[in-house]
Formats: sequence, C-alpha cells, structure tokens
Amino acid sequence: MPVLIPPPLCKVVKCDDLEQLTLDEALRELQKIDQVEILWPNIYAVKYDFRRITPSMINEYEYCPRLLWIQAKLGRKLLTHRSLIALIRGRLLHERYERVLSAMEDVITEYKIELGDMVGVIDLVLRRNERMIPVEIKSGAATRGSHVKQLQIYIELLRTDFGYLVYRNKVERIERNPQATKILEDIRRVLRSPEPPPVDRERCRNCLFRSICNIYSK
Repeated sequence: MPVLIPPPLCKVVKCDDLEQLTLDEALRELQKIDQVEILWPNIYAVKYDFRRITPSMINEYEYCPRLLWIQAKLGRKLLTHRSLIALIRGRLLHERYERVLSAMEDVITEYKIELGDMVGVIDLVLRRNERMIPVEIKSGAATRGSHVKQLQIYIELLRTDFGYLVYRNKVERIERNPQATKILEDIRRVLRSPEPPPVDRERCRNCLFRSICNIYSK
C-alpha cells in the first residue's frame, strides 16, 4: 500500500526507550561507525568531509559560521555531551522509522542527490507517479528553521512542489521556495575563506565551544 502522508515518528516506532540514553551508551553506538576523539573536556570530535557542501550544514552555519569554519579546518564535526546523545538518539529513531516505511510501496530510503560540489542524502522519498516527494525525519536539537531550509533545498533539487518534515508527534507539509539554495553559497564562502568569520561576542559568551574556537582560529 503506498504512503500518502508519512506518519509521525512515535506513531509507528518505539520512542520512549531512548529518552534515558546515557553518554556511555551513545559513545558505544557512535564508535561502531566512527572514531571518536576527545578534544576538550566534554567536547568530542568525529571525522567529517567538509570538502563538499551538504544541506545538513545549514544548522551549524546558522548556529555559528565561525565554528563551522573551524570544524572544516579540523576536518572534524564537534559534539558536546548533549549533542552527541541527541545525534545517536536521532540516528536510532531514523533507523527504526526507515525500516518500517521501507517495507511500504513506492518508498525509497537514504536517497542520495548530487549537484556540483553539493551532496545530500534525503531520509525518504515518496514516489508519486512521476513526482518524487522528499521526507526528512527530525528528532534532534536543530531548529525548525534549519529543518525547513534543508527540506526546501531537497524540494528544489527534486523539482517538486512540497515535502514533509516528520517529527516525533507531528508531520508538517513544507512548500517549495525557489530561493532556498542561496544559503548554500553563504556556506560555501565560509568553508573556502582563508580566514575565520568574525567573532560574535554576544553569541560567544555562553558557547561551549569557546575554548576550542580560541585555540584553532589563530
């Protein structure tokens, strides 16, 4: 049976058991596929290829362009205690949800799309005759604004009219925005710049990455 509208995450998979995920459990899960380094107390790092632009970089760019630049310089994605747990919780929920939906008609999981120096992997694509409808599963700490922009880039690249954001207890239909891909050029400029973006003192004041930033931006 084809999927007309994707269901909320927790309507089709078990979610509650991951609420108490510990740091040790998350680290063990992450170490199955990544080598985890400790750069600073409570700051973890995993290797990441920043040579190609990905829509998933939008949240990091909007959080702090300077931190994005430093991560690219290191070739590492930086994680705090909290974001590491959120990453693994989200990854496990993704896997459960995709496993259920992949058994249904006209659903493609982990759909890779490339354009020049940009590469992205759409969580799910629903095939509707000649149309491809992107679906992004969101359960982490990124902002809704970043979620929308990322999905709108996929909508634009697939040349369709809308897509779906799937959250734990709701689903949102997001319409096409022809201007969505412009943020990728802003990210590209940051990653290619020989110098880091300027310090935003208001943003830096309570940033957990401040010590790392001070060391690696010199």
